[in-house]
Amino acid sequence: MFSHFEILGRDIPMYAVFAILGAAAIAGYLALMCRFPRKAPPRIDPYDIFFMLLYAFIGAVIGAKLLYIVTSVDVFWYPDLSFAENMQYWVAIIAGGGLVFYGGLIGALIGGLRYILHFKTPVSAMLDLGFAGIPLFHAFGRLGCFMAGCCYGTEYHGIFAVTFPEGNLGGAPAGVELLPVQLIEAFANIILWLILTVVYRRTTRRFLTSGIYLVSYGVLRFILEYFRGDLIRGSIFVFSSSQFISFFIVAAGIFLLVRPKRLDDFGKKNDEIYAAELEKLEQKKRKRKAKA
Repeated sequence: MFSHFEILGRDIPMYAVFAILGAAAIAGYLALMCRFPRKAPPRIDPYDIFFMLLYAFIGAVIGAKLLYIVTSVDVFWYPDLSFAENMQYWVAIIAGGGLVFYGGLIGALIGGLRYILHFKTPVSAMLDLGFAGIPLFHAFGRLGCFMAGCCYGTEYHGIFAVTFPEGNLGGAPAGVELLPVQLIEAFANIILWLILTVVYRRTTRRFLTSGIYLVSYGVLRFILEYFRGDLIRGSIFVFSSSQFISFFIVAAGIFLLVRPKRLDDFGKKNDEIYAAELEKLEQKKRKRKAKA
């Protein structure tokens, strides 16, 4: 693996490349789902999916960075340094790597919901479709982690063990055989994505896809944390910070799965109004085509 490559004298980190590939993959996937919608109403306009993703992306970056700061930054202010030097310190933290997936997931949910509720688009339909695409994006992200050497596994000397070179960007111990936990998680995310796609296409039950994702990934992440070798995220009691958050992620998923009737009113919010607006847009398009 290699953590970066050079173009026109500039170092391009592979993590950023895979993040862009993941963003393109989820955008293409969601657009395809809108182009060939499931039979269950309502139909979703691809433009709304695009802008929801944009809001979710902004929320994800903010959330991922905030949780990284909370769980990984030990010193928030150096009294021996000047104000300007402390500002430079914080600029380096904010502009550097250091992103935590769970923070990104929560931030993306807040950003996506902000768009959905503000512009009155279908709640459950857009959330379920968005959750169905998250594992695809996440799989690319974990491939980027593998290339960078971050989020690495515990020491392991069996089949498929990997070693990272000196100076890798993620801080993996060089020359030590490690479990490729990033690749395991990437593969598991692809499987989860395929399952969620089938569920989303075949079900009419609101928030089923979202609930399955939250429970499945929460359990998966809780287990995989035992095989992570990087301890930078800190711990809460006997659990890593990610394991602790997993309890709440799984609980939220179970709530969506076992109490769907109480969520129906919220889930179908804006469905009828949105469908009527889409029909008006289609009629205008047909009139323009007829005149042309």
